[in-house]
Amino acid sequence: MPKLSNVEKVNSNSFESAENRSLTSEVPYIHEAENGIPFFDGKFSIRTADRLDLRQEAYKLLYKIYSKMGIAQDKSTELWLSIFDALPETTTLVAEDNKGEIRGAITLVFDSPIGLPADELYNEEIDELRNSGRKICELISFGVNEAARGSIKILAILYYSAYLLAWRKNKATDFLVTVAEYHENFYCRAIKFKKIGAVRNYAKVNGIPTVLLNLPLELPDLLKDKERIFPLYMLEYSKPEELDIANRIQDMYRPMSDEEFYTFFIEKTNVWAKASPQQKEFIKKVYPADKVNHYEVSRAFARGFSKKNRSSDATQKGSAKIAQK
Repeated sequence: MPKLSNVEKVNSNSFESAENRSLTSEVPYIHEAENGIPFFDGKFSIRTADRLDLRQEAYKLLYKIYSKMGIAQDKSTELWLSIFDALPETTTLVAEDNKGEIRGAITLVFDSPIGLPADELYNEEIDELRNSGRKICELISFGVNEAARGSIKILAILYYSAYLLAWRKNKATDFLVTVAEYHENFYCRAIKFKKIGAVRNYAKVNGIPTVLLNLPLELPDLLKDKERIFPLYMLEYSKPEELDIANRIQDMYRPMSDEEFYTFFIEKTNVWAKASPQQKEFIKKVYPADKVNHYEVSRAFARGFSKKNRSSDATQKGSAKIAQK
């Protein structure tokens, strides 16, 4: 694809997308990999997708999984994400095998002034939990490569790590998840979720019938000595060990950088363009770019700008403020 000229760039003050932006440019491996948290004798490990290359791998894997399921329809990006992935507390966890290959991913979204993804369909039901004083969070973008060996173990450590991060570390009280109606039985029987929302067609997942499920996070711990709770029976850690795992996950996590924001929400997808005015206003407040023109940085990482472009344009516009127009 042709490179953008120096004038075909995003206006970083308003988050307007660039014309003819590339949706297929690859992002190179930039950082040294840290060790993840090992499970099942080191066969698999968990880490946070805390940098550009890991986020891209996670979003690509999820797109492939959802595309095979007939859920992902937009073939222009081949990335699966939403505006909620831009929130500073949103955490994407990835499961790797012992060769360092990402085999699964899950994203944990904490409640915020723009709500949760499930509010689109189930705002009334979710507000009941909020009004009762519950601290809620939502599991989204949850998938495992079906061809991966040990897929049930991958599923277990992804869910378990999100559970520990939400409950042990962040003191959340409830998980919410919207699932396809045909998956309801597994979540309710094996994990003890409870259905709290009627079957509705969800546009984001190609209109398939979905249900809203809720899990009070103290419930699995209370029942694990009496019932076979997934995945607790597979991962028998003490409470101090669980807190240590949650702390290690939290320590690995880094909020999305401005460079990552521009790459995923403006350059490679139209997620920002489709966001609501309320969502845009809130996101602008949490991305106060104050050092560089982050679109130029993103483009430099993704495509390779000349020294002239990097030194003149990206540096001279260092005082740009995203929150201002």
